[in-house]
Amino acid sequence: MIFGFGKPKRLIGIGLDGFPYSLAEKLMYEGIMPNLHKLAERGEMKRITSVYPTVSGVAWSAFQTGRNPAEFGVFGFVDLRPDFELYIPNHDDLTCETIWQHLDNAGKHFASLGVPMTYPAPKVSGFMVSGFLAPQLDERAVSSQGVLDQLQGMKYEIDIDPSTPAQDPERFKEDLKRVSEARQRAALSLLGQEQEWDFFFLHVMDTDRLHHFAWHEAAAGRDLAFFWDFYKKLDDFLGKVVSTLGDEANLMLCSDHGFCTLKWEVQLNRWLKNQGYLEYENAPQMGYKAIKEGSRAVSLVPGRIYILREGQWDKGVVTDKEYEPLRKELMDKLRTVTHPETGDVVCKQVMKKEELFEGPHADAAPDILVDPCDGYDLKAKLGAGHLFEKGPRTGMHTYENAMLLVGRNLSGIAAAGNIAEVGRLAAKHVL
Repeated sequence: MIFGFGKPKRLIGIGLDGFPYSLAEKLMYEGIMPNLHKLAERGEMKRITSVYPTVSGVAWSAFQTGRNPAEFGVFGFVDLRPDFELYIPNHDDLTCETIWQHLDNAGKHFASLGVPMTYPAPKVSGFMVSGFLAPQLDERAVSSQGVLDQLQGMKYEIDIDPSTPAQDPERFKEDLKRVSEARQRAALSLLGQEQEWDFFFLHVMDTDRLHHFAWHEAAAGRDLAFFWDFYKKLDDFLGKVVSTLGDEANLMLCSDHGFCTLKWEVQLNRWLKNQGYLEYENAPQMGYKAIKEGSRAVSLVPGRIYILREGQWDKGVVTDKEYEPLRKELMDKLRTVTHPETGDVVCKQVMKKEELFEGPHADAAPDILVDPCDGYDLKAKLGAGHLFEKGPRTGMHTYENAMLLVGRNLSGIAAAGNIAEVGRLAAKHVL
């Protein structure tokens, strides 16, 4: 047992990316995850919600700041500059203090392993290892040279190769197994070094990867061996964590969004083009710079629609007077989009940015945010040939159905209703 994690203010957290509450229940009650079941019986497990837009980079930014995107300034894992250049935001783009800074300023000793949007890793009293979208495991991704040396020695990897699942499904399974096992070994090794951690947080990206490309296996009840084996090994890991820390350790598990079966990818830029709001040429070669003057709206994933206003965008043509009538027109039309064969409604909610975002970066928020109905994943490929397309992914994110599990001594954190509140209340507990 590691001395100290049973003390009232200390905390270990595990973030299971895209792990739905409903799947947690299924895995527990079918006997696949008995250690998770024990933790749930000892503490409290509940549904929470994610954040809009519902992508991991934004959700974990909300977790580590305790705030909404208009306060920390990031609205997607890719964003668009006024000159239509795409860029990938990173930790340096977060414009408000993170829980890591608050803990560091308070003299708390903490570790963060694998959390998205922590690249480049800030220098802190403990250590930070960057997660998803860090380009490689190096000095910019790991704040401590000693920890970097250990991770390299353990053959730790930040993530699988994102191109593998679509190109080689069998290799994807091998890669996911290798990366997941290395992550678990690294976490147990670092936990077992008897540091006086005030807060240790591990993020597991592997659950999200599994669900994006193998969700149909669980949903259809077929070819379940790989899916269930993954979760049996994850449950074994949870058992080892509890054994390492002791039964009285303050343990928290959470996820940043839910998951459901993906039926169709819906190409919103194709829809905007079909409706006469967007024009582009040579899009595959030029990207968003292919957008032509006269365009009035463009989309970014997931479900973000930006109206191209004068003075805000280099090719903006929509005047202040035209803005609100155009936005209403777009929103009304989006609510009527249905699948031509099934008649399914695509958009569960079509919302104005003022309904969702409040803060210094509210002007940079998407003018319209669409929350899709389950099964209809909103994409934004320029040059897509059809509005409804099939891709290699079989699972998609949901705003609802994320989960939070806390031990019996963590009632303050149990009050959280969404992923931002989980981060804020976790920091409050440790501080």
